[in-house]
Amino acid sequence: MPTLSARAVSALPRLDAEAGGLARGLAVVAFVLALLVGGLAAPSAAAQSAAATVSTQQVRVGETLTYTVTLRGGRGRGVGPPLATGGLQLVSQQPILDVTTTINGQTERRVGWAYRGARPGTGRIGQFRAEVGGQAVLVDAVSITVRGGSAVPVPSAAPSGGGELFVRAEPSRRTAVVGEQVMVDYVLYFEPQIQPRQTSPIGTWDAAGAWREEMEIASAYPRATTLGGRPYEAVTIRRVALFPTRSGTLELAPMRFTVDLIRTDRSFSNDPFAPFFSPFNQRFEDREVTAPALSIDVSPLPDGAPPSFAGAVGQFEMTTTTDDASVEAGDPVRVRVALRGNGNVATLEAPELRVPPGVDAYDPNEDRELLRTGTTFRGVKTFTYTLVPQGGGTFEVPAAPWTYYDPSDGQYKTLRVPPVEIVAEGEALAEAAAPPDPNAPAALLTSADWQRQRGRPVWLWAVLGGGLALPAIAASLILGARAGHQRLTAETPAKRSRRVGADVRRQLAAARALDGPAASEETERAVRAFLADRFDAPVGPRSAEALDRALAPAVPGALRQRTLDVLAACARGQFAPGLGDAHGAVIDEAEAVLADLDALPSAAATRRRFALPASAG
Repeated sequence: MPTLSARAVSALPRLDAEAGGLARGLAVVAFVLALLVGGLAAPSAAAQSAAATVSTQQVRVGETLTYTVTLRGGRGRGVGPPLATGGLQLVSQQPILDVTTTINGQTERRVGWAYRGARPGTGRIGQFRAEVGGQAVLVDAVSITVRGGSAVPVPSAAPSGGGELFVRAEPSRRTAVVGEQVMVDYVLYFEPQIQPRQTSPIGTWDAAGAWREEMEIASAYPRATTLGGRPYEAVTIRRVALFPTRSGTLELAPMRFTVDLIRTDRSFSNDPFAPFFSPFNQRFEDREVTAPALSIDVSPLPDGAPPSFAGAVGQFEMTTTTDDASVEAGDPVRVRVALRGNGNVATLEAPELRVPPGVDAYDPNEDRELLRTGTTFRGVKTFTYTLVPQGGGTFEVPAAPWTYYDPSDGQYKTLRVPPVEIVAEGEALAEAAAPPDPNAPAALLTSADWQRQRGRPVWLWAVLGGGLALPAIAASLILGARAGHQRLTAETPAKRSRRVGADVRRQLAAARALDGPAASEETERAVRAFLADRFDAPVGPRSAEALDRALAPAVPGALRQRTLDVLAACARGQFAPGLGDAHGAVIDEAEAVLADLDALPSAAATRRRFALPASAG
């Protein structure tokens, strides 16, 4: 219920005192009702809208800009930062501005996020979507020019000691190669008179250029140590596994924590009974500490990688199991390949099985188990292939190589899925009806001596010939109907594209109803299905370089980069939710990218149209 202003409330007793009668009392009641009705009507009459502004249209690499959205008519639901693509990068999922005001019953909310120039070129802040007062609002995408330049360097040196309470980042290594695991511990140091009770991070944390996995800390008990000649207690409060995705300098942003602690007054330290008779010598405090920024030098992987290398870095082993390979034609044979070891198990790609003709192979199902305890990120990823022989015979699936890079000795190492022999019972696909003998007569009768006999009427021969022709006519009609049905139901490229297009639209719509990793996974599946049908790109997950090569012949460079950015955003949403973008924004950008891909001239020439929404911005 709306609240009356102080002036209106103070006027009520005075009006009542002056009235002194029933008429004035009724007037006061009418006045109050009018205020209530007006207060209730004002918000409902307010229009819902959204508008966006940017602090600048041009930034240099390393500089930031502010993207601000103004919502009118309510605070809004589903408010999150739009997806950044191209040369821009979202600094943090947390807004740097969030102010709500209400004037004359009209609610207005201003929300702003910071974006940083990542590389020269054209950056893009995608569409903004939200719900205000039960009504969906949409703001178009914005393009930003990112010019060359260098970011202001962030100090990377961490303190070696000093102060009664501080935190610092301690990496497992300062140099690495692309994809190599780097474990970073955030260690809180404190003097003995301080007893930390609880710590929690402030805001979000950025490690652009690296895949991140949060680790679990088995023990939170402090350990005694010495820094700079001073005694400290130390406890690890956060552990992060990082996997660099590009060479160069990996900059880890500062990480801030709040510490809830108890401080003991040292003036009572000589009194052994002070904790019992002087309980007030302790006080509670909330402190904020920041681990300084950290840099790690990342080198590219060495040359000489075999074709079976798809980016796996670490130490791995392979185990393979196969179902009974003696089956009936049409029955499935399942081959399970398990890759186990230390490294970024979440992103491992499946070995590529090359099946012979006559065997259908389906994309492998993936199952992974990730272990986040200890000082290394490890796990097992299992790929289950389904092979279906389409006829009888013996089929040989050759051995499949799978290569990884071992940074411990700097060598590429290859594991192999052993060959699989499938023995199928039943009619082989290669067997068919024997072709007709060209020397054989075409008539049903192989020999006959036809002579016209005297006295036979002509109409009798006509009836006889018609009767003999009826079976042939019926057979021709049946064969024609069957051929027409086959033509209608045959799987043509155009039909397949229409079907895949419908599936893509349905998957994107389903992704909007989901949240978290499930939404990102459904979006990625839709994008990869489109790329597989439209450009013959591999359906399963591939490295960005491999997918870029697959799209290069038909897709311009800028559009390829947008496609890779969308898939990277889907991967972050699945495997690093803390770094993920708002899933609605990712879906919007996916629709825009697919529409632009579908609009390429080659798509129009082959008439493989998906009728996806047009790209905005």
